[in-house]
Amino acid sequence: MDGNQANVNDQQFISFQDFPSINHDGDIGQAQLNVNTSTHQGFTNLPNDSTGIGIIEDLQGMPDKDEATSPRNFWTIEYYQKFFNVNTNDVVERVKRSMIPHGSENYLISHIRPNPDLYGPFWICVTLVFSIAVSGNLADYLQTANSSKYHWRYEFHVVSYAATCIFLYAWLLPITLWGALKWTTSMRETDEELIETIASPGLLELLCLYGYSLAIYVPVAFLWTIQIGWLQWSLAIVATFLSGGVLLRSLLPVIAGRYRIIYIVAILGMHLLLAAGFMSYFFHGSSLKVAAASIVEHVATTMRAKELTQGIIHTTSAG
Repeated sequence: MDGNQANVNDQQFISFQDFPSINHDGDIGQAQLNVNTSTHQGFTNLPNDSTGIGIIEDLQGMPDKDEATSPRNFWTIEYYQKFFNVNTNDVVERVKRSMIPHGSENYLISHIRPNPDLYGPFWICVTLVFSIAVSGNLADYLQTANSSKYHWRYEFHVVSYAATCIFLYAWLLPITLWGALKWTTSMRETDEELIETIASPGLLELLCLYGYSLAIYVPVAFLWTIQIGWLQWSLAIVATFLSGGVLLRSLLPVIAGRYRIIYIVAILGMHLLLAAGFMSYFFHGSSLKVAAASIVEHVATTMRAKELTQGIIHTTSAG
């Protein structure tokens, strides 16, 4: 008798019971439980965990279905998080690899393509802007320190000029190159030209590649303050071919075909033109100003001497 009663109590303890509601005439709207009738529904598939903690922990570790499948809105910050998903070691390694070509390694495939970012390119461009502004004004001071014809002052608009030039180069040139690669790929006619060793780079990959390629000009900008002409040009040429070599090594498998020479000349030419423009405008602008001031002063002196001579001749003729 006691054993049967214990079994019944155990079953009621480990199972759920559904009790139908009983409405009486005097208690309308109230639900009562009928303890005599019950339907036992046992759960035999649950793990041996009386507290259910294991199930709760598993449910907490599962991602939310709505969060995993819902697309990010273009106007939200979360949409742009994937463009900045890098750490310090990744950025440092990409900066080092962008300056010097390493054997037969393809910088685009090995470092950029797995996880292209915009964090490194953005800060490299900002750093280069202020590096050129500071070193350019320092070079300006060194060039005009011994000149009494030109009064030196710090030029703050150099920052805006450098920022416009650098960001236009870092954004417009990759966009133009991306469009040109799309056009030349669609214009290939023979089956041999359609064979590509690597896939054509996307716009984000080109932006990342060109952004990191400007890192070599940050130390060169401070070395340009040394007022030796052949040294400045040597630094510009070496920096162009080192960084441009990384670009060409990364893009040559994509630009294989009859347009290869055009791409090589355009990539290296624009890189050299950027370096030459930096050096000529930001590090030799004061020399042009001093020369212009000397020319203006010489012309003014000549005009005053001519006017004085004409005045003497007129006075002599009148006397």
